[in-house]
Amino acid sequence: MQNNKSNLVSFLQVFGILLVVVGHSSYGAPATPLWHTWIYSFHMPLFMFISGYLLDYTQERKGQSLSAIPLWGSNGFIWKKTRRLLIPYVVLSTLAFFPKALLSQFAARPLEVSWGSYARMLAYPWENVIIFFWFLPTLFLIFLAVICGTRGLHRYDRPAFHAVLLAALLLLHLHNPVEGITFLNLGGAVHYSLYFLAGYYCCRYRLAERLMPGCYPGFFLSAGLSVAFVTCVPAFPGKDVLEAANGILMSFFLGGIYLRRQWHFLDHLHGASYAIYLFSWFPQTASQQVFLSLTHAPWQAGTLLAIVTGTYLPWLVYKWIMKHRERGFGKCVAFLTGH
Repeated sequence: MQNNKSNLVSFLQVFGILLVVVGHSSYGAPATPLWHTWIYSFHMPLFMFISGYLLDYTQERKGQSLSAIPLWGSNGFIWKKTRRLLIPYVVLSTLAFFPKALLSQFAARPLEVSWGSYARMLAYPWENVIIFFWFLPTLFLIFLAVICGTRGLHRYDRPAFHAVLLAALLLLHLHNPVEGITFLNLGGAVHYSLYFLAGYYCCRYRLAERLMPGCYPGFFLSAGLSVAFVTCVPAFPGKDVLEAANGILMSFFLGGIYLRRQWHFLDHLHGASYAIYLFSWFPQTASQQVFLSLTHAPWQAGTLLAIVTGTYLPWLVYKWIMKHRERGFGKCVAFLTGH
């Protein structure tokens, strides 16, 4: 059972990062493609859900409760998440800052070169040169809130309280009091906390395992609903939550089918999801904005090239880091990139 859960998580991480890569590959399209709208209806809630799921899964494997995790010190939770999320955020954003400034003529968002611009792009993630890096400080804030909240509320650690907490987070999601606060994407942290906690409780109460026997009908139903949401269902309050929840369910059902059919065609990407997330911007930018500007090729050619290079060049970097992370320069690269 534990191995099945591990394989399911690995599939979801790969599936999620492939959605991210494809979602970032439509530069130059004359209109927003339908597949882009479909991906954006659930792929970031899925990532937050997986992050929460992994938090409980990791602690479950260690046999350690969340409230017992040490916060401070070299082995403390805060330093581990700083090293995993914030150091790569600063390092890779800095590495991208100056090349993007030099190539501003090709950029969709031209960049002003100044210390103020540099500081602002770190403090306000939606202004970052790698705009999808907003996820890193946002996830850090959510982790911090969850671990501190667990310590303060551990006496209420029971199902009824968890249900009330999720209901409260749903209300905060729908009526976000800090929605306009973009500093460290505080508004986004409140927005996505619902999905993170839902993932945490899904793992804790083994909801995925209970759903897996119905993975085939569940997948076809949720996939149909997912398409319907982005094609013919009009907007209404809370539609984004239903879209995201349905997309997450669809992903889990697809993972169940992948495991049940004993497929392995994505297994070579296991473990590389975070590296693909961190490094895909560089080859994708070259494959689309620079390549298309210089060659005037159809946008579909840039999209295909961006998907391939955005997946497999970071995968090669990941393989190199894993091989050399215990010594010398490789150890330094691993530290600076959260590996």
